[in-house]
Amino acid sequence: MNCFYCESNEIKKFKLNENLLDASDFHEPKQELNRYSYFVESCKTCGHSAISTNNPCWLPTRKYDFITYGEPTEHYPMILLTLRSLNLNFKDVSIHTFSYKDIKLATFLSNELNISEINLNDHAGCSDDWLPLVSSEVIRRTPLAFARFLNEIDNSKKSHQLILMTRFFDHVASRDLLRQVLGLSSPNRHFVFDLNDYDQLFKLGTVEFIWNERRNLFRRSHLESIFQKNNLKHLMFEYASYEVSPTLTGIISERLPNARYPYQENLVELPASNLIDELKSLRLRWQNTLAADNKLAIIGASHKGVSLAQFILANEVQYSLHDDKQALKGKTPPIDPPLGFYTVSGFDFSEYTHIAITTTLVIAAKIITKLRASGYTGEILDFDCKRLD
Repeated sequence: MNCFYCESNEIKKFKLNENLLDASDFHEPKQELNRYSYFVESCKTCGHSAISTNNPCWLPTRKYDFITYGEPTEHYPMILLTLRSLNLNFKDVSIHTFSYKDIKLATFLSNELNISEINLNDHAGCSDDWLPLVSSEVIRRTPLAFARFLNEIDNSKKSHQLILMTRFFDHVASRDLLRQVLGLSSPNRHFVFDLNDYDQLFKLGTVEFIWNERRNLFRRSHLESIFQKNNLKHLMFEYASYEVSPTLTGIISERLPNARYPYQENLVELPASNLIDELKSLRLRWQNTLAADNKLAIIGASHKGVSLAQFILANEVQYSLHDDKQALKGKTPPIDPPLGFYTVSGFDFSEYTHIAITTTLVIAAKIITKLRASGYTGEILDFDCKRLD
């Protein structure tokens, strides 16, 4: 597979694992599901990193809609300030959400800008909604989920549309989908998006952002180059949160006061990240930390918890997965845990030598307090195999 950004075939490839389910594919017992192989790729030509797979989904999202996660709000005032600078008549603007993660922001903007038409839909939906349709002639066609999204925007009676697309660029797996979304831009359509700040994450030396639902780990200059190539006026800014990793938020609009960026033909070349080396080192750290008779409990059946089991741990490790989410009760996790899937509350961890907590640090601190109060004396680690207390 060629580089998603520059289409070079000079790719360094590292196998993560094979025969894996989607990360959030918590399913009914005995249900037969598709499994896929996953790799991390690093382009030797432009430095872009990506997660590749034989999963044909155009936009890998959560697998089932009972698994939802919140989003931070610290950056809302900056988005609001930027949108006000567009000098729109907000009475003649409609809001459109792409994902359920956009709904809180949509409600905030509707209240602050007095926008009356607000379309709160989850077009991103689940992974299966984004499998390409195949005709009788085996011609791949646009998934219905995207067709519904386009239809909603086209049917708006307002002069301007404000389109919120949280985390789209992290998950997009189809060049055609990316091209079509960028092609929606026009003088009366304005986009708000965000994605992980991968430049900052690479510098931190962590790999906890490697989830099998993410595809393109766009660095800021790569994404800006894509916008410039498509003649899109844009603004991006960084923000930090206790809830998420370093993040970039952006606005795409013809009305932005900054000048249009002239497209440069020169390819954006960055040194390749050390991502593959970091993954190898992390696997080795966990291997050296866990002896053959050790037992590991992974608390947090989120993308991070599942990815730790799927991508990092050796096959012989004895581990179990734990989560108190009510929606997960009675479900089978998307891994083959040798020790099973259990709750956190009321569970006896005394026989476990190590516990990995893959939640945010704020939640982890609360869990650690309860674990130590219960008498647990083993090591408590994070995704990167570093002690948490």
